[in-house]
Amino acid sequence: MAPLAHLAQPWADLYADSSGVKSIVVFLHLAALVVAGGFALAADRAAFRLGRLSEDARLELVDELGDTHRPVLVGLAVVVLSGVAMLLADLETLLPSVVFWVKMGGFALLLANGLTLQRAERRCRAGEGEKGWRALRAAAVRSAVLWMAVLWLGALLASS
Repeated sequence: MAPLAHLAQPWADLYADSSGVKSIVVFLHLAALVVAGGFALAADRAAFRLGRLSEDARLELVDELGDTHRPVLVGLAVVVLSGVAMLLADLETLLPSVVFWVKMGGFALLLANGLTLQRAERRCRAGEGEKGWRALRAAAVRSAVLWMAVLWLGALLASS
């Protein structure tokens, strides 16, 4: 860890000494979370009500859900970049932190579930019937839970 910390030291010093730099990085991280998480949670909520819709309405909703992937992915890219910037600013604290690694594990699960969600959408479009719709609802439930868990772990990490 020492060589990496040594390489990151100029950034860590700038981040620690400049409230402007720190506030921009934190703002980008939080704004990207709001955008990506907001789009994702709104799509998840829509998927929760699939059971009450006709087949045509379900298919229309799946198309709308597909439209949310781009803003979620752009937001997640900014989350990753700003997260790496915050990590490099405090390697000695974050790398040994169990909470940090649990959060990263939750984030990895969130990304994997996003792929599962997209596969479920394709299954629904392919006409797999109720099995596809159940898979989509289950992925949406996991998505909502994982978004909240990762957010909570981030708040826990920030307060420790």
